Amino acid sequence: MSTFIKQRAFFWLASSLLLIASTSFCPDAFFRSKGIHPHVRNEKHSNPIIVYQSSLLDSGEWKGEVVPEGTIRGCSITPVGNGDSTTTEWIIAIDGVEADLGRFSDALYKQIMQQAKRERFQGFRPGTIPPHLMTTYRAFCMDECARETVLEAMQQNNIRPFTDARSQFVIEQVSIPPPGSDKKKSRKSSKKQKGNTTDVELAVEEEAAPQWRFFDTMDGAIQAGWKPGQSFSFVAKNVKGQNVLPEKDVGGATPIGRQW
Repeated sequence: MSTFIKQRAFFWLASSLLLIASTSFCPDAFFRSKGIHPHVRNEKHSNPIIVYQSSLLDSGEWKGEVVPEGTIRGCSITPVGNGDSTTTEWIIAIDGVEADLGRFSDALYKQIMQQAKRERFQGFRPGTIPPHLMTTYRAFCMDECARETVLEAMQQNNIRPFTDARSQFVIEQVSIPPPGSDKKKSRKSSKKQKGNTTDVELAVEEEAAPQWRFFDTMDGAIQAGWKPGQSFSFVAKNVKGQNVLPEKDVGGATPIGRQW
């Protein structure tokens, strides 16, 4: 993840936490402005044309990256419209498991909590976060995690976001893992008759993995119990940006009007 993306994420985090801590803060209005309650848009678009994947590290301390080594996977990008060089609107689908959003959201939430504990809330001791704000912080974490992931996906696929693109994303089709989604194993006995002998085989079978739950908005996923540290998948619409050439393809280009 680039230093610019990292610095922008923490700047946005600090400024937004000041808003949350203020006495005039209205959670509903705040999250509506951030796309927590998006409207459904009917759009005609083509099939995905970009799928960017790479390997992930299994462990390591978070350093402000969406994923380790700054490379995201589990991402598909679909142009809205003709899909030619003039395209400026995109639909981005993120597979939270592939993109490792569980670890990213957990690391981001820890940063949010550290910052929140430095704030002084009226009627509470220093370092104490009002319980009624915990849902708000979780929603803020999910929103930030999704938006930073979309920006990173755009950057790595050579799409330059417009100035206000981040605030204009519409996050919908959110899916989260079910409660207690760890796979359980059961022992099952089976008998085979071979003449006068009986062979007993113990088979270990994994129960069918519970199905993920789907919601129209992030707010629905939060109300259903999503917590930082859990993965989640989503689709970002109304993503505005310009497709540009990779730096390696323009490195030797001569600026217009310049003479060598």
